[in-house]
Amino acid sequence: MRWVRILLFIAGGLTLVTAVSMLLITGATAYELGYNAMASLPGIAQLLLAIYIRRSGRVIFWSVLVLESLLGLYSLLTLGADGRITQLILPVATLVLLLRPPARAFFLR
Repeated sequence: MRWVRILLFIAGGLTLVTAVSMLLITGATAYELGYNAMASLPGIAQLLLAIYIRRSGRVIFWSVLVLESLLGLYSLLTLGADGRITQLILPVATLVLLLRPPARAFFLR
């Protein structure tokens, strides 16, 4: 559970740092603000789930599972265009740690 939380904080933080750095590099036009706001939504969701993960429960478990699965699927679907297989590392590592028996027992008790 602890490592899942750490990975969620890392992934969410990296997403938000990337969005802010892109705003600083490209300038703050309306298009860039909208694009970065949409691109940072998964990072915001990851940070919120990392904060609420201590509550444990089925809702948090399934939310993390669905979010990380969608991020992994998105990374696989955009693999041909971007060619970044490293985007799969954090979602897959989070899913592996989330689906281990101790973590499942913590969430689904």
